[in-house]
Amino acid sequence: MRSCIVLSLLAVIALGQNQSSNIPLCNPFTSFSSPPISEVKISGKAIATIKTGDFLHPTFSPNGKVLAYSKVLLQGDFENTEVLLYDLGSRKTSLLLDSKRAANYGTYKAFVAEMDWKSQRRLEVLLGDGDVDSTRLIFDPYNRELLREWHEGFDEPEAQPMSPAHQSAEQQVLSLFPAFPREVLDNALRSTALVIPNQGIVLQKNYAGHDNNIWFLDFQNRSIKSLIDLSENFPRAFNGGLSFNSSILILLSHEQKSYLFLYRDGNIRGLAEVNSTGFSQLEVKDLSASKVIFLVRTHATYERGDNPLFILQGEQLFRVKEYTELYDAAVDRTGQRIAYCYWEGDQRHIVVKELK
Repeated sequence: MRSCIVLSLLAVIALGQNQSSNIPLCNPFTSFSSPPISEVKISGKAIATIKTGDFLHPTFSPNGKVLAYSKVLLQGDFENTEVLLYDLGSRKTSLLLDSKRAANYGTYKAFVAEMDWKSQRRLEVLLGDGDVDSTRLIFDPYNRELLREWHEGFDEPEAQPMSPAHQSAEQQVLSLFPAFPREVLDNALRSTALVIPNQGIVLQKNYAGHDNNIWFLDFQNRSIKSLIDLSENFPRAFNGGLSFNSSILILLSHEQKSYLFLYRDGNIRGLAEVNSTGFSQLEVKDLSASKVIFLVRTHATYERGDNPLFILQGEQLFRVKEYTELYDAAVDRTGQRIAYCYWEGDQRHIVVKELK
């Protein structure tokens, strides 16, 4: 039987934050421990404040000079939306998608699900219809022009095409580890698997008749390793992660808690434990050679609550604590500005600040 080593609180206190355990950890939820996390502030001067209404999805343009965001509107029993642009130089706001046009895309409601700048002259907006379908809109924000739109129907995950990165990773697994069950791999890749291009895949199988362990399919060392052993009582605990330099950050959830683990050089250790509502996912906000800023979404997007923001610098974890109830955050691609979206009363407001 594989021996399982669990970090103890006394060991962490005695040996400090760099104390690690050999893999695999065994059922760490039962005795999770991690060192205290320092709280930091990373922003300075406020550049813009957007407060009159309920706003979300702050999204910087590639040059960091324009902020796109959406506004939630309640029109009787119908929830509607608008998409706006804020010029951080001139401090002027302009309307990109008005509520009248947005309502045409709604069934039970119309809302922005996500926004993404493809280039300085292309902004992609995904609108949900409150049922199961959505519409993707491509705007030229400079000329305030809708260039293209297409309807996207609902497909079960197994019917959706995988991304090129996931397809490439799948082929590498089939080549390096031909005995690994393809149906299990395909299921994991369409769920929460973390694909690290040309390096490997971290996954939980979540497949009938198989274990619930967290596995690392290591392409470089041509090996399959169990990082965390979980019993049959912990299905679907893995909620993704990220790769940073030579480290892998792993997010697990159980009941009303979310847990962060750091795997590096054959060792693994607990980093943090935060309260959640049973919902959990990791969102990278900024990645550089020296640090990664990420948010752990512990509340569903429609729920009020605090979604903690962290910085991982080397192997040191810090929690960014500037707002009591943070909804979201965005960092511009130049690394000079950050937009916080936070709850104030029953509305979400946005403030843009300089990064220290």
